[in-house]
Amino acid sequence: MKKGLLMLIILAAVFYSSCSTTPEQQRPEWTVSPPADNAEYTYFLGIGSASSGDEGAASAEAESLIISDITKYLGVRVTSDTTTTARDAYGKFESGIESAVREKSSARISGLRLIERWVEQVESGVTVYILAEYDTAELKAEKIRLTELFKEKQEAVSVPEKEGDSLALEKQHYRASVAYINAALAASSSDLENADLKFERNITKARESIEKLSVEAVSGPVSTYVGEGFNQDFIVRILSDGNPVEGLPVTINYKELLENGRKTVRTQTVLTGVDGLASMRPPAPGWVGSEKITFFLDLRAVIEPLEEVSFKLLQYVDGLEQAVNAKRVSFSFDVMSRAVEIPTCIMVMDVDRSGNPLNKTDTASGLLSELSEAGFDVFLLPVDYRMTAVSDIELIELVRSQYGNIYDRFIFGTAEISSFEESGTSVIVKVTGKIKAVELDSGRILFSGSEQKRARGGNNAATISAAFTSLGKMYGEKLVTDLP
Repeated sequence: MKKGLLMLIILAAVFYSSCSTTPEQQRPEWTVSPPADNAEYTYFLGIGSASSGDEGAASAEAESLIISDITKYLGVRVTSDTTTTARDAYGKFESGIESAVREKSSARISGLRLIERWVEQVESGVTVYILAEYDTAELKAEKIRLTELFKEKQEAVSVPEKEGDSLALEKQHYRASVAYINAALAASSSDLENADLKFERNITKARESIEKLSVEAVSGPVSTYVGEGFNQDFIVRILSDGNPVEGLPVTINYKELLENGRKTVRTQTVLTGVDGLASMRPPAPGWVGSEKITFFLDLRAVIEPLEEVSFKLLQYVDGLEQAVNAKRVSFSFDVMSRAVEIPTCIMVMDVDRSGNPLNKTDTASGLLSELSEAGFDVFLLPVDYRMTAVSDIELIELVRSQYGNIYDRFIFGTAEISSFEESGTSVIVKVTGKIKAVELDSGRILFSGSEQKRARGGNNAATISAAFTSLGKMYGEKLVTDLP
């Protein structure tokens, strides 16, 4: 081991002594004009001087110049935007260069060798010349590798951001907002040193772009009849700085009646046309009342991935979502029933727990009150006590024969006391009714329902009357909304 080390020292001494010169000796051509780069090798010349005559210091300066020239050739520079991956790769390469140059070892950098050395001793000090050659193919491959590493994640953020900037200048604010959001997404998963700032900047730009979009109501029907379709579409226009936006997704929320009688919210998405218009005609409503249909800008597919960002970044996402949610417009409309225009008669008999008719018609009165208030053309018929002894068909025929030339519809049924409880000084009454509505001409059933109501009070007669009246009003409300 000691003999091997001694041999290395001797060889190094021979190399250095053979390369030393005095002013009288001829300086090699390569110290002034290094070999031209070619397809096989690329050359780097390092020159270092020391006025103190310290050859080691001069050598270190020459070596540093070679290292600097090689890194300059690579054309990459570590900045605050450089990713950790690229920074680490560059650091390892630079360390390998230093090892190859300073330690005269090619173990860490393949293709790099020191091929010439010349030392010039003069009265003013010492100058050291070192010539290195680098395999051209390997050097170019390393340059490409590092360049790609430096560009990869920076471009994932910078390219869509620049695209957004360009689109914003063209006033294409919707497309700009999508580009900015994509840039923010890239920044959220990046190891760039200032990734959070890039995320915030792009989200802010996206929000500002969204704020320059507007959703305007163009036209829409103000009313329709239950069971009948709308006579025109609901139409909105999407503008970007006053210019129509084509191909923008717009989602529409509207209500629809289920088979069980409950309402549900339906959603439909359409794209704006070349004129920036989006339109939709919902199904015929199945109930009476005031309703609305809402059009809103749909960026869910783009924004949803932002919900996975870190907690500290979510505050910026919230602001963006608020800006998007503000881009909506609603149309209000009334659903009316043609039933209000159709002459209708009512016959409802109230009976006690034994089925005996009562001498009052509170259920019919409550029903009449609700329908009259809703504008129905309605009349209360005197109770025909035969109604409990005949079938529905027979009763309809009786009323048709007497009133068919006056009324087109007939509401009829019975309401009975189903329970009566005394509780201290008060009573609790429950009444149950079965009501139907039919067309007199055809006998077609338009409505059929069974309901019940309770009432509590201190007076028996008043409490019973209140229960029947409440039951009638409840039926009236249902008929107002359900009758076609």
